[in-house]
Amino acid sequence: MPGHTKSKESTATEYEEILVQSGGFGPYQVRIFILVSLFETPVAWAMLLPVLTGASSKWTCPGDNITVSNLSQASGQNASECVICPDIQYTAPYTSIITEWHLICEQSYIPDLITSLQMAGVLLGALITGQLADLFGRRKLLFITYTLLLIFWSASAFSPSWCVYTAMRVIIGACIGGVMVVNFVLPLEFVTPRWRTFCGCIGFWAVGVMSLGLWGYLVRDWRHVTIATAVCGIPVLLSWWFVPESPRWLLSKGRVKEAENILHGMAKFNKRPVPDLANLHSYALREQKMQREQKKFSYWHLCSSWQLAKNTLILMYGWFVSGSVYYGMSLNVKNLAGDRYLNMFVLGLVELPAVILVVLVNNRLGRRKTTCALMLIAGLSCGAILLLVVYNKATPWPAAMLTSAMLGKFGIAGAWAAVQVFSAEIFPTVIRNIGVGSCSMSSRIGGIVAPQLVFLGSYGEFIPYAVFGACALVCAALCLTLPETNKTPLPDQLHKHDTTNGHLITASANENPDLEEIDV
Repeated sequence: MPGHTKSKESTATEYEEILVQSGGFGPYQVRIFILVSLFETPVAWAMLLPVLTGASSKWTCPGDNITVSNLSQASGQNASECVICPDIQYTAPYTSIITEWHLICEQSYIPDLITSLQMAGVLLGALITGQLADLFGRRKLLFITYTLLLIFWSASAFSPSWCVYTAMRVIIGACIGGVMVVNFVLPLEFVTPRWRTFCGCIGFWAVGVMSLGLWGYLVRDWRHVTIATAVCGIPVLLSWWFVPESPRWLLSKGRVKEAENILHGMAKFNKRPVPDLANLHSYALREQKMQREQKKFSYWHLCSSWQLAKNTLILMYGWFVSGSVYYGMSLNVKNLAGDRYLNMFVLGLVELPAVILVVLVNNRLGRRKTTCALMLIAGLSCGAILLLVVYNKATPWPAAMLTSAMLGKFGIAGAWAAVQVFSAEIFPTVIRNIGVGSCSMSSRIGGIVAPQLVFLGSYGEFIPYAVFGACALVCAALCLTLPETNKTPLPDQLHKHDTTNGHLITASANENPDLEEIDV
C-alpha cells in the first residue's frame, strides 16, 4: 500500500489543490476507481477469448487410421489426406473455430492470423477513441465503446464462416482498444499525483485472465462461451449512473459550472469541507492555452535531439517487447503441459503480485532498476523454458516448464507496468502525450506480432520462447542506458532535456504535476 511520505503538493495547480482538500483518494475516488476498473475484467475476457475459441485439437481420419495433433505432423503427405478426409473427427472435449471450420493443415495459420487482425483492431480503436475522448468526453466514449463491444462480441457467436468471424474480431479489437484508453485515463483525472502510480498499476485485468480459465472449464462450446462471457459483461453498464465525467476534461473545455458541481459533490461525499472553487476559471483558461500550445508539436519533435531520440526508441522498444511477450505468453498457454484451464488461471494469478511489487518498489529502487530487473526475470524465464524444451524434449518436465512460464509472465506483467510510469516521466511536458502515445502504438504492434510468434511454435516448440527471451534480455540491457527519473522534476520544455551521469536535468518545476510521483 502507498505510504504517507509528504508529496510535492506545493507545486500543484488549483485543480490538484482542490482534489487534496476534497479528500485526495477518498471514498468518492475509490468508488470511481473500482467501478471504472470493473470494465477490465470483461475486456480481458474479450481480448484473450481466442485462447478458448481458437483452441486446437487432435483429429483422426478413421478410414485411413490417421491421427494428427500438430502442424509438423500434418505436413507433407498427411496434410493432403486430412483435408480430403470426409469423416474427419476431433478428439478434444471442446469445440472451437478450428473444429467447426476445419482450420487445419494448409489453413492452420488462420486462427493466429485472426488474433493478429484483432490486435490490429485494438491499435486502430485506441487511436480513434483517444481523439474522440478528447473531443466528446471520457465518460461518454467509455460507455459507447463498451456497449459496441458487447454487441459485436455477442454477434460473433453467430458467425456463419471464419471470414465473418474475422471481421467481427477486428471490430471487437477496435472496441477493446477504445475502452482500454478511456478506462486508463478517467480514474487518474480524479486523484492526486501521489495515487497515480497505484491507480495506473492496480486493476481487475488479472481477475479477467484468471476467470477466463474458469469459463473455459465450465463452458466447452466456443459459441456458448462467447455468448456467456459477453452477457456477463452487461451489468458493468449499470455504473453509468455512478461514474461522472472527468472534471479536468470539463475544465479543459471551459465547462466550469459542470466541473464545479462534480467537485462540490466529491467533497460532500468524502465528508470534507467544500473547497474554494473561485480559481477554477483561471485554471480552465490556462488548460485551454496549454492544449493550444501542445498542438504546435508533432511526432518529429521526439527526435529533436540525439538524447531524446535515443530515449524514445528505447522506450518504444520496451513497450513493443512488453506487448509481444505478454500476449505471446498468454496465447501460448495452449502449448504448455498440464491442464490448460488451470494454467490459464495460474498465469493470470501471477500478474497480481507483479503489479503490486511495482507499486511497492518502483520509487525505492528507481524506474531504471525496477524495469530492468523485471525484464531480466522475463527473459531468463523464457530462456529456462527454451533449455527445458531443447534438452528434455523426450521426457519434458511439466512442473518446471509451468514454473518458468509463471515467472516469465510475472516479470513481463510487472515490467509493462513499470515502463509505463518510466515513459510518462522521461518525455517533456510539451510532447508527453505524443511520446506516450507512440510507445502505446508500439505495444499494440507487439500484440499484432505475438500470435504469429505463437504460430511458429507449430514448427518448433522452442521458437516462441527463444524470441521472447532474447527480446526481453536486450530490453533489460537497453533500459540501463535510460536516465533515472525517480524523485527528479519532470522536464517541461525540449531545450531543457539533457542528461548528466544518467539523470534528467531541468531548470524549472514541473509544469504539469499530474504525473509526479512520491515514495510508495
